[in-house]
Amino acid sequence: MNYGNKLLFVLLALLIVSCSTITPSIDSETLVRMKTGACYGECPIYTVVVKKNGELNYEGLKYVSVKGSKSAILSKESVASIEEKLTNIKFLKMQSKLHSGNWGCFYSATDHSYILIEASIKNKRKAVSTYTGCQSEQVDKVIELANYIEQVTEISKWVKQNP
Repeated sequence: MNYGNKLLFVLLALLIVSCSTITPSIDSETLVRMKTGACYGECPIYTVVVKKNGELNYEGLKYVSVKGSKSAILSKESVASIEEKLTNIKFLKMQSKLHSGNWGCFYSATDHSYILIEASIKNKRKAVSTYTGCQSEQVDKVIELANYIEQVTEISKWVKQNP
């Protein structure tokens, strides 16, 4: 095998590995599940689940104002707005894994967290795991979506730590 063929083989293998998918763990009744991951500092670690019927479940783990479980009911309009946001940012077309070193994440900063978002839109489920230290359009969209979910669900009162 000559050098050119070896290089092509390695590039194809990297492309296949970097485009791997994540199997969503949510059921069809769940609109969105968002889980934030740790960083080297004090990044909030929590999970929020929004069901299509408006049921909201929050679980705060570390570096949050409220540790433990909380629940609430969202309005139909709030649920619809989250679904609309998922559709508008083309969530179903996003890369499943955007981590440091993957295709699309060549430049990244250290000491950032991960965000895992799973969604069920129009009978299609998708999971997207993103390292927030990557410099890419997808990272910007995932962070924007995470902030939007926090805003619409009003969980920031449970997430944000008091100084």
